[in-house]
Amino acid sequence: CYTSMTSVTRVAKKLGYAGFREMVYGLHLNEMGRRDSILSSSELRASLVYRNEHLQRFYGYLDARELIGVKGEGYSHLISEYIQTKLLGRGFPVVEQSYLDADQFIHSLGPRLSMMIVISKSGTTSAMVRIVDECKEHRIPLAAFVGNEHSPVADAADMLFLVEDDQPLDSANVEPGSFTGCCILAFERLLYKYQTAWRVKGESANGAPVDARSAQRRMRKP
Repeated sequence: CYTSMTSVTRVAKKLGYAGFREMVYGLHLNEMGRRDSILSSSELRASLVYRNEHLQRFYGYLDARELIGVKGEGYSHLISEYIQTKLLGRGFPVVEQSYLDADQFIHSLGPRLSMMIVISKSGTTSAMVRIVDECKEHRIPLAAFVGNEHSPVADAADMLFLVEDDQPLDSANVEPGSFTGCCILAFERLLYKYQTAWRVKGESANGAPVDARSAQRRMRKP
């Protein structure tokens, strides 16, 4: 049988959607949730390790909707660009530290930064250690996505997300490996959880109320 697009659009709006495309997208998200999609598969969960309190703090800073810095070197720069683009697309104010030196970047934007996200496979490169040191000196909360748990970047992180790295001895990241792909997938999973378990309900994944600004004040106390 034939149904006009006008009728379909009218039904979509009665269901609370802006139009047909939004309805299709919304129904698709619901179906993904029912099927426990790849974003929440056991394989992907195993590729990202974090403490629950670190995740809550990370989501709190996202909720603050204040300026976020992002930094990655080498192949991790591709990840930092992806994260920046993804967050900008979701309406978060983000700036990537790419051309300015670490001290210039922090001197210019430090007072406005609510959080700095750094991505590093080895967690030992000099450029990453410099930006981490600057963040710690200026009391800027640091979220780190790293492949090496025993590294200066991981040790300094206020929010640590350990990403699977099946080539831990390949510090130059020249061999085929899982870190880059797993890091992007892991970040997508965190955003998915933020959208479904945190942002939609107005609370953290374990039921704690959102209090992003008080978290920031606690982090910056001497």
